[in-house]
Amino acid sequence: MSSRKIRIAAFVFAGVVVLGCTSWATAADVAPVTCSNASIKGAYGFILTGSDASDKYEVTGGQIKASGTGTLTGTETVNDYGVVDNNATLTGTYSLGSTCTGTATITPRGGTASNYDIVFDSVTKQIEMLETDSGVTRSGYAMQQGAATCTAAGVKGTYGFHGLGVDVTPTAFDGQFILDGAGNLSGTETVSAGGTVSTLAISGTYTVGSNCQGTLPYVFNSTVALNIVVVNSGKTFIGIDTASGIVASGVAQQ
Repeated sequence: MSSRKIRIAAFVFAGVVVLGCTSWATAADVAPVTCSNASIKGAYGFILTGSDASDKYEVTGGQIKASGTGTLTGTETVNDYGVVDNNATLTGTYSLGSTCTGTATITPRGGTASNYDIVFDSVTKQIEMLETDSGVTRSGYAMQQGAATCTAAGVKGTYGFHGLGVDVTPTAFDGQFILDGAGNLSGTETVSAGGTVSTLAISGTYTVGSNCQGTLPYVFNSTVALNIVVVNSGKTFIGIDTASGIVASGVAQQ
């Protein structure tokens, strides 16, 4: 089994430092934020990693569109220990209280509902997510799409990516994607599998649709076939590997 075969994406956390005019701001200086369902509105890319009820590694990623009134629509790709459900449509609901905490339920086409505790960050507009269904261990986040230009040319640039996971031994990886604006990809990737490190050049292609979803296949030892969602005003994309027998997800940042 390749060292690419089972991976869990590293989570990305953001911190904000608030400075006063003449001194460090304190909690007492910052007005409390009040949230509601209207706080979550528009398109978000999301990613969840963990294990299913059989304790098998599972990764999920996709796009949700929030109405601002408590309903969700979208698509998701689930890779459950190498069994892939590709771009399944989904529906759902959410309820966000005044303290910016709440709950959400997501139901994929032909599947069962998953339930989440959610926390909304009013500064970054990110939604932290923890699944609360018995026997399942998954967490992740949803990041707002923002003012992204979703074309091959619109996402042109250099992106760093990273993650970690398990394939018999602990596995960590990082690298660099270079997108040329015309649908071609180049770069490098380094993988550490149980401390055995290898670095290779990578090459491939990519597509991005007007809905900010696309594909990114490339070769590192074996073929990697990512479904991607562009977020963060085009500066970030998340990816779920759909290649047969592979469990992988990742995040790339410009």
